[in-house]
Amino acid sequence: PRSPQRAERRTPSRHPLRTSMAHFIQDEQKDGARFSWNIFPTSRLDQERMAVPVACLYTPLYPVEGMAKVSYPPIPCKCCGAILNPYCRVDFFTKSWTCPICLQPNHFPHEYADISAENLPAEIMPKFTTMEYLLDEKTRNSPIFLFVVDTCMQPEELGELKDTLLQSLVYLPEDSKVGLITFGKHVHVHEIGFEDCPKSHVLRGDKAIEAKKVQQFLGVDPRSYQESKANPADRFLQRREDVEYQVTNILEDLSKDAWPHKNDQRPARCSGAALSVAVALMEATSSSHNGRIMLFSGGPPTIGPGKVVSQEKKDTIRSHADIVKGKVPYYHDALAFFAKLGERAAASGHVIDIFAGALDQTGVAEMRGATVKTGGYVVLDDAFEGDVFKGSFERLFATDGGEENNLAMSFSGQIDVKASPEVKVCGAIGAAYPLEKKSTCIAEREVGLGGTSCWAIGACDSGYTVSFYFDVTNQDAKNIKEQCYLQFATTYKNSQGQTIQRVTTISKLFADIKTKDGFESLKMGFDQEAAAVLMARHAVYKIQSEYEFTMDILRWLDRRLIMLVKMFAEYQQERAESFQLSEEFMYYPGFMFHLRRSNFLKVFNSTPDETVFYRCFLLRENVTNSLVMIQPTLMAYSLEEGACQPVYLDVGSISPNRILLLDDFFHVVVFYGSTVHNWLTQEIWKQPDYSYLEEFFQGPQEDAKNLLQSRMPTPIFVSCAQNGSQSRFLMSKLNPSITQNNVGEYGSNAGAPPVFTDDVSLKVFLEHLKKLAVAP
Repeated sequence: PRSPQRAERRTPSRHPLRTSMAHFIQDEQKDGARFSWNIFPTSRLDQERMAVPVACLYTPLYPVEGMAKVSYPPIPCKCCGAILNPYCRVDFFTKSWTCPICLQPNHFPHEYADISAENLPAEIMPKFTTMEYLLDEKTRNSPIFLFVVDTCMQPEELGELKDTLLQSLVYLPEDSKVGLITFGKHVHVHEIGFEDCPKSHVLRGDKAIEAKKVQQFLGVDPRSYQESKANPADRFLQRREDVEYQVTNILEDLSKDAWPHKNDQRPARCSGAALSVAVALMEATSSSHNGRIMLFSGGPPTIGPGKVVSQEKKDTIRSHADIVKGKVPYYHDALAFFAKLGERAAASGHVIDIFAGALDQTGVAEMRGATVKTGGYVVLDDAFEGDVFKGSFERLFATDGGEENNLAMSFSGQIDVKASPEVKVCGAIGAAYPLEKKSTCIAEREVGLGGTSCWAIGACDSGYTVSFYFDVTNQDAKNIKEQCYLQFATTYKNSQGQTIQRVTTISKLFADIKTKDGFESLKMGFDQEAAAVLMARHAVYKIQSEYEFTMDILRWLDRRLIMLVKMFAEYQQERAESFQLSEEFMYYPGFMFHLRRSNFLKVFNSTPDETVFYRCFLLRENVTNSLVMIQPTLMAYSLEEGACQPVYLDVGSISPNRILLLDDFFHVVVFYGSTVHNWLTQEIWKQPDYSYLEEFFQGPQEDAKNLLQSRMPTPIFVSCAQNGSQSRFLMSKLNPSITQNNVGEYGSNAGAPPVFTDDVSLKVFLEHLKKLAVAP
């Protein structure tokens, strides 16, 4: 290799179109919300013609720079309950304000007697459309961590898990409480407050036991609280600094479950019963107190409630085909059981996290209700010694970076949505579940979790995002107002137990699509990134709740895409060559192309557990991360081109002289071209003439390391070479523009195609889209 003039390596942008989306990103940085349409249509009929729903992705704890934080309660409207905000009309003479949502007048309390145009409270200052209210400043208590550990695994695996748990004690605040439950065929609740010797209470794992009976057996029922002088909960849940020695001894002495099983049988594992006991213990001892129940599973539940598969190895665990055909004797009962546990835990303000470490499936597909309804995490890895598990587990205990170094966790989240009369809330899609709250802003049509205007979101962090879908209910465009208002009021508890309410109020204009100016306004207000993520979430929800076959969802997406481009593209009928999309829509078909090929909709070569794992994170991540999942980013490093730069997600981007870095959120792949790989294996950079190559090789490795360290869950890292077996992680994500079917078009010396597949390329997909769009 020769030494060209080398440019300075720079940090790449996440997507080429993000510069054109700058104004939408600015709105997100101000309020934490991204809308598919930033200008609303004037009627329900126009909304249907636009194909993409009127919806938004809202990040309740988005780190808004310069956000106002006050230590007094908000002022609600006496009629609709909306919170005082900058869009209210204020009469300083009468000391009253008019709610922009219901238009009802309200009087300020006497504490606001001195307000004037020069002396405004923070909540009506124009720049504070998002602000926080600290509702109980005096409360101080750290969360509870209850570890539920599977002992039905090989001693080596169990040893790795014990080491990780022992190290995790250092991450916990000193005043946080810890507890321990282990399980195999039976459930062992360890009494860590008993110092004389290790002591545990054993419950049967092969039968469902009512929560009240569990609490009576453990001595934490209401009667025990009345009769006991000491707090019964202290026997099982103690401050970390007080019982670190006892917990360390118990973990070190843990061994594989001794209950025997035949070689042709799976171990007797009562994961469902253990999780049920954990929820019952937390309900009785720590209701409304922040807490996390962390399940560590090395295989599927084989006995008791929540059973996923029988003990007989001849009975294989369910696949996607079995679920579609209904050949799943345990699936639906287990799904309902874990969903009920999730609702019980969420009602008490607790979170359930699942960490699975096994080569086979562990039943995460059935357990998803326990995590989704509480806002918990699901992490899958091949073993508990893997980097994905260890990195994700450590990342869970990240701090907020403040002076007190508190955990960056929140609990017991609820979002209440208010809207102007012209707009109704159809529902929400995300890691949440609906609460039974009725209001006038609920739409008749339901999308996702509908029929309410309030949702419980459990635990959430700065990246947690939920999507809301709206209907424009106006029937006559002539009578509609110029703008409408939406308000999101999120109440949650931080890691110290303090209750905080964040209020975001947003105003949106209306435009009539039938007029030229209105049509152009709607086009300019289309956010391609947010729309792609909202459609992906809607599709995933449909495939989980309404459709049995993936093909039905693909047809639904195709119909919506054709409707959209028919409405907003410029073309002459029956002339595909005249078809042209404006800049506001030109990337959206590509997003839909990659969504169709993603693991969210295509389940080939994926287990139900893996599919649920991917979908759970799509339903909780923000726009940027979700877009990376749908259309991964691809960066190229080469000596000829100098700086690191984004390239097309296409097989044509592969070159012998390039290093490629692929990020699809769940995997980070460093791919070496054949020539570059030869330099690497020959360690040519050690020669004085080629010492500059060392920096060239370090560039993608450093960028990959930054991605691995900053993401939850920790991605799988893959380093591979062109034509190597591991290169499949990259090739499966690239647009197959050159295959065995068209390699001859690139000349007689083109050689073997980079990929063998019958999948259509993006070019073919767009050609068919144009033909269908211009058809009369």
